[in-house]
Amino acid sequence: MVQTTDAVIVGGGPAGLAAGIVLARVGLRVLLCEKKVFPVDKACGEGLMPAGVYHLRQLGVGVEVGFPLAGVRYHSPDGSVATGSFRSGAGRGIRRTALSRSLLDAARQHRSLCILENTPVQLEQRSPEGIEVRVGGERVRTRLLVGADGLRSGVRRWAGLDQPRRRHWRWGVRQHYRIAPWSDCVEVYWSRLGVEAYVTPVAEEQVGVAFLWHRERRWAVRGRPLLPSLWAAFPELAQRLQGVPAVTAARAIGPLQQRSRAVVADGVLLIGDAAGYLDAITGEGLSLAFAQALSLSETVAPAMQAQTPLVSRQALARYQQMTSALMRPANQMTELALLLSRFPGLCNRVVRAFRADPALFQELLAANMGMQSPWQPPVAGRLFARLLLTLPDGFLQGRPGAATGQ
Repeated sequence: MVQTTDAVIVGGGPAGLAAGIVLARVGLRVLLCEKKVFPVDKACGEGLMPAGVYHLRQLGVGVEVGFPLAGVRYHSPDGSVATGSFRSGAGRGIRRTALSRSLLDAARQHRSLCILENTPVQLEQRSPEGIEVRVGGERVRTRLLVGADGLRSGVRRWAGLDQPRRRHWRWGVRQHYRIAPWSDCVEVYWSRLGVEAYVTPVAEEQVGVAFLWHRERRWAVRGRPLLPSLWAAFPELAQRLQGVPAVTAARAIGPLQQRSRAVVADGVLLIGDAAGYLDAITGEGLSLAFAQALSLSETVAPAMQAQTPLVSRQALARYQQMTSALMRPANQMTELALLLSRFPGLCNRVVRAFRADPALFQELLAANMGMQSPWQPPVAGRLFARLLLTLPDGFLQGRPGAATGQ
């Protein structure tokens, strides 16, 4: 016997739970399957920007846990420091497991949302009658399959939406330490070696430290333990945390960039990292996932009202358009930030510009959250004017590995 439902969500991370909440509260019958046991953890920076906090409230999720964030502080390779304050309220540093619990509690308030943990989904076939999957030995037919299964999305591959080519090859690792936060900002440390360190306060007595690095960094870690090699790039930070006990095991992830040909197909929708991901360098992944989920009420719910056995790609076109619009400004800012990582000389000058003009830093943080374009003439003009004042010949020299011939 085949069970039927309106939507099956593959993946119970933040994107999947948020999608389940939105689809359930518009009256759809939803089955969400997570292959792990809740709460679900993942290697990430755990800094939630103000836009993400706002979206969580729209989802009916409390954000009392964690640590309030006032902004972002950059430490350049030459030691310059600049702080950008959020202009739209506080962000939140929150352990991924705590976020998972909060979202799960909110999702369980919806009777039409059935949540299964420790339950992988086997994708079987798509026909005009719907998409058939196997869940825990049972056959289930659905009108809409939602891929919320992360960077290496099996739904994305199964639906033929995967785009394996990538331009950026970056990896990340994260670990937590028992120490009182020394700042109410996400602290970003840039190095000359194509690796960055991110310190995020996540509790009154705990910080998360994450490292991101480029493929060119491999020459520095080959044959050596990974974490000691990464810490060596940040002696000041390493000294501050010397002797501080780690409270979690290191958790790594990568390569980070994942591309999709589209985010919809007949009967299929991708959300969160499964929809495509550029890099974690700007910390907007969660905010984007929540914004995508909230858009379902206006982009997908109307299409589901038609009661067709399979929701067509054409009926999902508004979701495709909305997702593209949401991702565009964040990806633009991410590409700019990746330039700072690859070119230390440029990073030094940008941080000095931010230090001289904190309002400029604040404007670019707003652009990062999709509130405006980073190419808005007053903002871009101010940044380029400050850079040109001190730009020497050959500032692009010093790419990671240049000194070693790599």
